[in-house]
Amino acid sequence: MRIAAFTDHLAVVLRMGLDVTPMRRGRSYWKMSTTLLRDKRFQGQLRQCWTDWNKQIKHNPTMVLWWEWVAKVHIKRLFIREGTERQREETEMETFYYACLYDALKHPLQHEERKATINRLQAKIV
Repeated sequence: MRIAAFTDHLAVVLRMGLDVTPMRRGRSYWKMSTTLLRDKRFQGQLRQCWTDWNKQIKHNPTMVLWWEWVAKVHIKRLFIREGTERQREETEMETFYYACLYDALKHPLQHEERKATINRLQAKIV
């Protein structure tokens, strides 16, 4: 209820009711990683999922509720799952290259050969 007094004697009262379920907020905000959208493989996966999600529109009372209950939830899950998987793969690859660097340092190579190997592995990490 919103009350606004325009004079000292009369108040204007405005009562509004909405038939919309209040949105629940999670523990924190989620930010979509737009870098995933540049990947052709992920774009194909997103298109396929979008086609599947669109089939659920008819099972929801309105497009807005479909968006809230289906599309947003699935989009968020898809991006989080893909981001987590890529982060795990990147960490594993980085660990592998650091192990290779360590092995190159221990291996009895000539100085120039060792230097070239280390530089090549460092470039792959970056």
